[in-house]
Amino acid sequence: MLNTYEWVRSVRRGGRELHFGRAADRLGVSQPTLSRAVGGLERALGVPLFDRTTRRVALTPEGEAMLPDARTAVEATRAARRRARRAGSLVVVSKPDGDGGLLPGILATLAEPAELLFATTGDEAACMLRDGRGDVALVAAPFDRTGLDVEQVRAEPRVAAQPRGREAMTLAAALARPAVTWPGVDERLDAYYRARDPGTLARLAEPPPVAHGPAAKDLAEALRLVELGQAVTFLPESAARRYPRDGVAYRELDGLSEARLQVAWPSTSRSPRVAAFVRAATRTR
Repeated sequence: MLNTYEWVRSVRRGGRELHFGRAADRLGVSQPTLSRAVGGLERALGVPLFDRTTRRVALTPEGEAMLPDARTAVEATRAARRRARRAGSLVVVSKPDGDGGLLPGILATLAEPAELLFATTGDEAACMLRDGRGDVALVAAPFDRTGLDVEQVRAEPRVAAQPRGREAMTLAAALARPAVTWPGVDERLDAYYRARDPGTLARLAEPPPVAHGPAAKDLAEALRLVELGQAVTFLPESAARRYPRDGVAYRELDGLSEARLQVAWPSTSRSPRVAAFVRAATRTR
Protein backbone atom coordinates (compact mmCIF):
# COMPACT_ATOMS: atom_id res chain seq x y z
CA MET A 1 0.00 0.00 0.00
CA LEU A 2 2.76 2.46 0.87
CA ASN A 3 4.57 2.18 -2.48
CA THR A 4 1.25 2.50 -4.30
CA TYR A 5 0.50 5.70 -2.47
CA GLU A 6 3.98 7.08 -3.17
CA TRP A 7 3.40 6.55 -6.88
CA VAL A 8 -0.04 8.15 -6.89
CA ARG A 9 1.13 11.15 -4.92
CA SER A 10 4.19 11.78 -7.05
CA VAL A 11 2.38 11.66 -10.39
CA ARG A 12 -0.63 13.65 -9.19
CA ARG A 13 1.59 16.39 -7.84
CA GLY A 14 2.76 17.20 -11.33
CA GLY A 15 -0.71 17.05 -12.85
CA ARG A 16 0.24 14.17 -15.17
CA GLU A 17 -1.74 11.08 -16.12
CA LEU A 18 -1.05 8.05 -13.97
CA HIS A 19 1.33 5.65 -15.67
CA PHE A 20 2.39 2.25 -14.34
CA GLY A 21 5.64 2.17 -16.30
CA ARG A 22 6.88 5.55 -15.12
CA ALA A 23 5.73 4.77 -11.58
CA ALA A 24 7.64 1.49 -11.56
CA ASP A 25 10.79 3.28 -12.75
CA ARG A 26 10.38 5.89 -10.02
CA LEU A 27 9.99 3.23 -7.35
CA GLY A 28 12.85 1.09 -8.67
CA VAL A 29 10.72 -1.99 -9.37
CA SER A 30 9.48 -3.71 -12.51
CA GLN A 31 6.08 -2.84 -13.96
CA PRO A 32 4.70 -6.38 -13.38
CA THR A 33 5.79 -6.20 -9.72
CA LEU A 34 3.97 -2.91 -9.25
CA SER A 35 0.87 -4.20 -11.06
CA ARG A 36 0.75 -7.26 -8.81
CA ALA A 37 1.16 -5.09 -5.71
CA VAL A 38 -1.70 -2.84 -6.79
CA GLY A 39 -3.89 -5.82 -7.63
CA GLY A 40 -3.17 -7.41 -4.25
CA LEU A 41 -4.08 -4.21 -2.46
CA GLU A 42 -7.35 -3.91 -4.38
CA ARG A 43 -8.27 -7.51 -3.53
CA ALA A 44 -7.43 -6.94 0.14
CA LEU A 45 -9.58 -3.81 0.26
CA GLY A 46 -12.37 -5.27 -1.85
CA VAL A 47 -12.62 -2.14 -4.02
CA PRO A 48 -10.97 -0.97 -7.27
CA LEU A 49 -8.48 1.84 -6.79
CA PHE A 50 -7.73 2.57 -10.44
CA ASP A 51 -9.64 2.67 -13.71
CA ARG A 52 -7.31 1.14 -16.30
CA THR A 53 -7.59 1.28 -20.06
CA THR A 54 -5.00 0.82 -22.79
CA ARG A 55 -4.69 4.62 -23.00
CA ARG A 56 -4.84 5.87 -19.42
CA VAL A 57 -4.99 5.07 -15.72
CA ALA A 58 -7.09 7.13 -13.33
CA LEU A 59 -8.03 6.94 -9.68
CA THR A 60 -11.49 5.68 -8.85
CA PRO A 61 -13.58 7.47 -6.20
CA GLU A 62 -12.45 4.74 -3.81
CA GLY A 63 -8.82 5.46 -4.68
CA GLU A 64 -9.30 9.15 -4.06
CA ALA A 65 -10.96 8.37 -0.72
CA MET A 66 -8.00 6.23 0.35
CA LEU A 67 -5.35 8.90 -0.23
CA PRO A 68 -5.63 10.86 3.05
CA ASP A 69 -5.32 7.73 5.21
CA ALA A 70 -2.55 6.39 2.99
CA ARG A 71 -0.65 9.66 3.37
CA THR A 72 -0.88 9.38 7.14
CA ALA A 73 0.34 5.78 7.02
CA VAL A 74 3.31 6.61 4.80
CA GLU A 75 4.39 9.58 6.90
CA ALA A 76 4.03 7.63 10.15
CA THR A 77 6.09 4.76 8.74
CA ARG A 78 8.87 7.10 7.60
CA ALA A 79 8.95 8.82 10.97
CA ALA A 80 9.05 5.50 12.83
CA ARG A 81 11.90 4.28 10.63
CA ARG A 82 13.97 7.39 11.32
CA ARG A 83 13.40 7.20 15.05
CA ALA A 84 14.23 3.49 15.16
CA ARG A 85 17.52 4.06 13.34
CA ARG A 86 18.72 6.47 16.02
CA ALA A 87 17.12 4.90 19.08
CA GLY A 88 18.91 5.86 22.26
CA SER A 89 19.72 9.40 21.14
CA LEU A 90 17.98 12.76 21.40
CA VAL A 91 17.69 15.19 18.50
CA VAL A 92 16.72 18.75 19.47
CA VAL A 93 15.39 21.19 16.85
CA SER A 94 15.61 24.97 17.15
CA LYS A 95 16.04 28.09 15.07
CA PRO A 96 19.66 29.29 15.31
CA ASP A 97 18.55 32.61 16.83
CA GLY A 98 15.21 31.49 18.27
CA ASP A 99 15.93 29.77 21.59
CA GLY A 100 15.87 32.91 23.74
CA GLY A 101 19.39 32.07 24.90
CA LEU A 102 18.00 29.19 26.97
CA LEU A 103 19.19 26.17 25.00
CA PRO A 104 22.75 25.97 26.42
CA GLY A 105 21.43 25.87 29.98
CA ILE A 106 18.78 23.27 29.14
CA LEU A 107 21.28 21.00 27.43
CA ALA A 108 23.68 21.32 30.37
CA THR A 109 21.10 19.81 32.72
CA LEU A 110 20.59 16.66 30.62
CA ALA A 111 22.33 13.44 31.61
CA GLU A 112 23.41 12.70 28.03
CA PRO A 113 24.49 14.85 25.08
CA ALA A 114 21.96 15.78 22.41
CA GLU A 115 22.28 16.26 18.68
CA LEU A 116 21.12 19.63 17.29
CA LEU A 117 19.19 20.35 14.11
CA PHE A 118 18.44 23.88 12.98
CA ALA A 119 15.24 25.02 11.30
CA THR A 120 14.54 28.29 9.52
CA THR A 121 10.97 28.66 10.84
CA GLY A 122 8.75 27.25 13.57
CA ASP A 123 6.70 25.41 10.97
CA GLU A 124 9.83 23.71 9.63
CA ALA A 125 10.80 22.69 13.17
CA ALA A 126 7.33 21.22 13.70
CA CYS A 127 7.62 19.31 10.42
CA MET A 128 10.95 17.84 11.58
CA LEU A 129 9.21 16.50 14.67
CA ARG A 130 6.34 14.97 12.72
CA ASP A 131 8.54 13.29 10.11
CA GLY A 132 10.95 11.80 12.65
CA ARG A 133 14.02 13.93 11.98
CA GLY A 134 13.77 15.49 15.45
CA ASP A 135 12.52 14.41 18.86
CA VAL A 136 11.81 17.71 20.61
CA ALA A 137 11.93 21.39 19.62
CA LEU A 138 12.46 24.69 21.36
CA VAL A 139 10.76 27.19 19.10
CA ALA A 140 8.79 30.43 19.10
CA ALA A 141 5.07 30.51 18.36
CA PRO A 142 3.21 30.59 16.06
CA PHE A 143 3.77 27.27 14.31
CA ASP A 144 1.69 24.35 13.09
CA ARG A 145 0.96 22.28 16.22
CA THR A 146 -0.73 19.38 14.39
CA GLY A 147 0.26 16.08 16.02
CA LEU A 148 2.35 17.78 18.70
CA ASP A 149 2.15 18.41 22.43
CA VAL A 150 3.28 21.88 23.48
CA GLU A 151 4.24 23.63 26.70
CA GLN A 152 5.07 27.30 27.01
CA VAL A 153 8.57 28.02 28.28
CA ARG A 154 8.29 31.76 28.62
CA ALA A 155 6.81 34.91 27.12
CA GLU A 156 8.83 38.04 26.51
CA PRO A 157 8.29 41.43 24.87
CA ARG A 158 8.90 41.98 21.20
CA VAL A 159 10.72 45.07 20.00
CA ALA A 160 10.78 47.06 16.79
CA ALA A 161 14.17 47.11 15.06
CA GLN A 162 14.47 50.46 13.29
CA PRO A 163 17.17 52.59 11.63
CA ARG A 164 18.99 54.43 14.42
CA GLY A 165 18.09 58.10 14.53
CA ARG A 166 14.88 57.54 12.57
CA GLU A 167 12.85 55.58 15.11
CA ALA A 168 9.06 55.64 15.12
CA MET A 169 7.77 56.29 18.64
CA THR A 170 4.42 54.51 18.35
CA LEU A 171 3.33 51.12 17.07
CA ALA A 172 1.07 52.68 14.44
CA ALA A 173 3.95 54.79 13.12
CA ALA A 174 6.26 51.76 12.98
CA LEU A 175 3.65 49.69 11.13
CA ALA A 176 3.24 52.46 8.57
CA ARG A 177 6.82 51.86 7.45
CA PRO A 178 7.89 49.08 5.06
CA ALA A 179 8.55 45.88 7.02
CA VAL A 180 10.96 43.11 6.07
CA THR A 181 9.14 40.25 4.33
CA TRP A 182 10.03 36.57 4.56
CA PRO A 183 9.59 34.59 1.32
CA GLY A 184 8.85 30.92 1.78
CA VAL A 185 6.81 31.23 4.96
CA ASP A 186 3.03 31.12 4.98
CA GLU A 187 0.88 34.23 5.33
CA ARG A 188 0.26 33.64 9.05
CA LEU A 189 3.97 33.56 9.89
CA ASP A 190 4.82 36.42 7.56
CA ALA A 191 2.15 38.52 9.23
CA TYR A 192 3.56 37.73 12.68
CA TYR A 193 7.11 38.65 11.62
CA ARG A 194 5.79 41.96 10.28
CA ALA A 195 3.72 42.61 13.46
CA ARG A 196 0.50 42.23 11.50
CA ASP A 197 -0.64 39.30 13.65
CA PRO A 198 -4.12 39.34 15.25
CA GLY A 199 -2.70 39.89 18.74
CA THR A 200 -1.06 43.12 17.65
CA LEU A 201 -3.72 44.45 15.28
CA ALA A 202 -6.46 43.95 17.89
CA ARG A 203 -4.80 46.64 20.01
CA LEU A 204 -4.95 49.26 17.28
CA ALA A 205 -8.08 51.26 16.54
CA GLU A 206 -7.03 51.87 12.93
CA PRO A 207 -4.04 49.86 11.69
CA PRO A 208 -2.16 51.71 8.96
CA PRO A 209 -2.12 50.27 5.43
CA VAL A 210 0.26 47.38 4.84
CA ALA A 211 3.70 48.45 3.61
CA HIS A 212 5.72 45.52 2.31
CA GLY A 213 9.45 45.98 2.47
CA PRO A 214 12.33 44.07 0.86
CA ALA A 215 12.77 40.35 1.46
CA ALA A 216 15.26 38.66 3.76
CA LYS A 217 16.17 35.01 4.12
CA ASP A 218 17.62 35.27 7.63
CA LEU A 219 18.07 37.61 10.57
CA ALA A 220 21.43 38.91 9.41
CA GLU A 221 19.90 40.09 6.12
CA ALA A 222 16.89 41.59 7.93
CA LEU A 223 19.07 43.63 10.28
CA ARG A 224 21.24 44.83 7.41
CA LEU A 225 18.12 46.09 5.63
CA VAL A 226 17.16 47.94 8.80
CA GLU A 227 20.64 49.49 9.11
CA LEU A 228 20.39 50.74 5.52
CA GLY A 229 17.03 52.36 6.21
CA GLN A 230 15.15 50.04 3.85
CA ALA A 231 12.71 48.54 6.34
CA VAL A 232 11.83 47.77 9.94
CA THR A 233 11.44 44.35 11.54
CA PHE A 234 10.19 42.94 14.85
CA LEU A 235 12.13 40.63 17.16
CA PRO A 236 11.94 39.04 20.61
CA GLU A 237 13.74 41.18 23.16
CA SER A 238 16.27 38.38 23.81
CA ALA A 239 17.22 38.28 20.11
CA ALA A 240 17.74 42.04 20.12
CA ARG A 241 20.13 41.74 23.07
CA ARG A 242 22.13 39.06 21.26
CA TYR A 243 22.44 41.03 18.01
CA PRO A 244 23.40 44.64 18.75
CA ARG A 245 24.05 46.74 15.66
CA ASP A 246 25.42 50.29 15.54
CA GLY A 247 22.85 51.32 12.96
CA VAL A 248 19.85 49.58 14.55
CA ALA A 249 17.73 50.91 17.41
CA TYR A 250 15.53 48.44 19.29
CA ARG A 251 12.45 49.93 20.90
CA GLU A 252 9.55 48.47 22.88
CA LEU A 253 6.26 49.82 21.57
CA ASP A 254 2.94 49.66 23.41
CA GLY A 255 0.57 47.21 21.76
CA LEU A 256 3.15 44.90 20.18
CA SER A 257 2.24 41.27 20.92
CA GLU A 258 4.56 39.08 22.97
CA ALA A 259 7.04 36.51 21.73
CA ARG A 260 6.15 33.08 23.15
CA LEU A 261 8.90 30.48 23.37
CA GLN A 262 7.55 26.93 23.52
CA VAL A 263 8.80 23.37 23.77
CA ALA A 264 7.09 20.88 21.42
CA TRP A 265 7.29 17.15 20.87
CA PRO A 266 5.27 14.47 19.01
CA SER A 267 2.10 13.64 20.93
CA THR A 268 2.88 9.92 20.50
CA SER A 269 6.34 10.19 22.06
CA ARG A 270 7.06 8.12 25.17
CA SER A 271 10.80 8.84 25.23
CA PRO A 272 12.35 9.42 28.68
CA ARG A 273 14.94 11.65 27.00
CA VAL A 274 12.20 13.86 25.54
CA ALA A 275 10.48 14.01 28.92
CA ALA A 276 13.74 15.07 30.56
CA PHE A 277 14.22 17.83 28.01
CA VAL A 278 10.67 19.11 28.50
CA ARG A 279 11.13 19.18 32.29
CA ALA A 280 14.39 21.07 31.94
CA ALA A 281 12.86 23.57 29.48
CA THR A 282 9.77 24.33 31.55
CA ARG A 283 11.83 24.82 34.71
CA THR A 284 13.54 27.79 33.06
CA ARG A 285 10.34 29.82 33.12
